[in-house]
Amino acid sequence: MVEEQRPVSNPRIAILGCGRMGKQHAQACARLEVDVRLVCDPDVERARELAGKFGAQVVEKGDQIDWSDVDAAFCCTPPFARGPAECAAAEAGVALFMEKPIGLSLATGEEIFRAAQQGGGITAVGYMNRYRNSVRRAKQLAAETEVLGAICHWVGAIYRVPWWGKRELSGGQINEQCTHAFDLLRHFCGEIVEVSAMSQPPPPGAAEDIDAATSVILRAENGTLAMLYASCAAEAKQIGLYVFTKTKQISLDGWNLELRDGDCKDQPDVFGDEAEAFLHAAKTGDRSAILSDLGDALRTQAVVDTAVRALASRRSERVDYSPP
Repeated sequence: MVEEQRPVSNPRIAILGCGRMGKQHAQACARLEVDVRLVCDPDVERARELAGKFGAQVVEKGDQIDWSDVDAAFCCTPPFARGPAECAAAEAGVALFMEKPIGLSLATGEEIFRAAQQGGGITAVGYMNRYRNSVRRAKQLAAETEVLGAICHWVGAIYRVPWWGKRELSGGQINEQCTHAFDLLRHFCGEIVEVSAMSQPPPPGAAEDIDAATSVILRAENGTLAMLYASCAAEAKQIGLYVFTKTKQISLDGWNLELRDGDCKDQPDVFGDEAEAFLHAAKTGDRSAILSDLGDALRTQAVVDTAVRALASRRSERVDYSPP
């Protein structure tokens, strides 16, 4: 491993992927008064539109980026596009924020992780729910007693971008979207060691080749059980997390995961909060505000990959993961 990344008072930022999340993080950078130096997207017109707001350079492909001119990067590309650009950035010591999921499978994330170890750079992954005031408060409440189990549901519609409904490009809802749910269940129940899963196939004639619904049972290392139900066949978002303890039920409702019967400050911009934590680390070298780095995200991806195996095998599967 080389020397760790040195702090930079005004980091030069690259945005890889100029879709919804790329725009979100670019706006967060502007609010935090850091310099968006470069944007990259194969859709050049979309890249130019975003670049025009910040006076940034436009690059069509990741292999065209001179990483010596970049201090930190937000990687907001689809799962199938992850790998080479992130590895090149990490090897160059660039601080790396990756939107979830980290790729189509654990293998991609491990490759990037090894590159980051070699380059000594900071990493963060966009499990933004960990930054919500409601989730932080729920975690405090759970720590006051014993967690018995948890149930999460993540129900909505097909995400209308060309790659999302194609298993080979997104990994399906279980990988692209439910990774949030798996991460939350890990967060409250502990490390997952065993997974069972069943799925409902898409309806006949559907343009998408991903499951319409999935049901998953998880066993944590301490024996705690957790469950996930997910569907992309609905017309409206229905999201919730319910943590059961010896003394109370902790309920988090809706996309914002609002804490029922809890006292929490309003939080208008959770994406800005996670970006601020990452950029603080890039500026100062202090990583303490980052709540999910790449090493931790690999553990969530390992659970996702195990659920995919369980769906294929139709039997319970052990989470076989050793940190690289």
